[in-house]
Amino acid sequence: MKNLLFFILIVFAAFFTGCSSKSARDHETVDEHQESTTHVHEQQETASHVHEYEHSADSSGYRIITLTRQPFAFTIKTGGMIMSDNKDILLVTAKTPGLVKFSNSYLFPGVKVSRGQNLFTISGEQLTEDNSELKYRQLKADLDRAAQNYERAKNLISDKIITQEHFLTLKNDYEKALNEFENLNATYSERGNSVSSPGNGYIREIFVGEGQKVSSGEALASIIIERNLILKADVSPDNLDILPRIESANFKVGYSKKLYKTSEMNGRKIAFGKSTGGNSFYVPVYFSIDYDPGLIEGSFAEVFLTGQTTENLIVVPNSALMEEFGKLYVFVAHEDGDFVKRYVTAGYSDGEKTAVLDGLSENEKIVSEGAYLIRLSQMTTAAPAHNH
Repeated sequence: MKNLLFFILIVFAAFFTGCSSKSARDHETVDEHQESTTHVHEQQETASHVHEYEHSADSSGYRIITLTRQPFAFTIKTGGMIMSDNKDILLVTAKTPGLVKFSNSYLFPGVKVSRGQNLFTISGEQLTEDNSELKYRQLKADLDRAAQNYERAKNLISDKIITQEHFLTLKNDYEKALNEFENLNATYSERGNSVSSPGNGYIREIFVGEGQKVSSGEALASIIIERNLILKADVSPDNLDILPRIESANFKVGYSKKLYKTSEMNGRKIAFGKSTGGNSFYVPVYFSIDYDPGLIEGSFAEVFLTGQTTENLIVVPNSALMEEFGKLYVFVAHEDGDFVKRYVTAGYSDGEKTAVLDGLSENEKIVSEGAYLIRLSQMTTAAPAHNH
């Protein structure tokens, strides 16, 4: 009896396990069918979106434009430098020989100075040669003696005691001594010969040090007058033929985000070089511009040279140009929806657009944006090469 009951329990357990396994397999089959169906629908939707993306001009990601002839001014991107105008750099020179003393302990490049401000003093001190103090005293003594002789001669000539020739000689000696003394006395003080700024501006360079011995006429410093600046642009000799057509320039400096324009700074092209410099392989182009406190003399600049405007040119956006093995091409859109690759000959660019010299005609339609999408789609749909 116990054996019969045990057998019935085993049969019942086996039957229950089989039903559960079948139910699980049926459920998995249904899930797999639903997942497969969902995946197929997703693939169909993706394919539909791709097809729409590649061929719909509204949501494809590319844009088509119709070409028209228009005026165009080319631009050459190059490097340059901000310089001072030659006539706005004033040299401060020593009027007499001697030892240099700074009138202010804060004389450095960039310090603002005014016209007539005392900058240096040149003193002879204990020098045996080129002693300005000794020369001052000698000139004063010579002037006093010449003045006395001249006054006495004026009394004697009226009484005809001396000849007219002798009188004129004494007069000439007096005037000569007076001129020499006044020339030195104009800048002389008890401390020595003072040297002042010839104009309002900033110190550009200082060429001497405290206590240095200098000679008459030697440069002590240079002053920048806030009047004009010079933009120098370096152009490759390959563009020498178009330099006469350069009219203006835009430029940037590394320490500012501002785009400077010569057209807004009373700028004008001064000249362009006929040869390269001794330390450069480039041809310089010079523009005169108004002084701007935001520009530092001697700093480098990124320059965009703009040429004269040329009428009736086929112009395309730079985004439309694709490159292949060093050649440029665009995609021409046909009415049937196809895109045909066409090689073109490009001219100069202004940074945003490029003039096309050959390969395109007016009223043709081209892809102006997203040309790489057309390129990718043609690469993926291209037939594989046939191998024997």
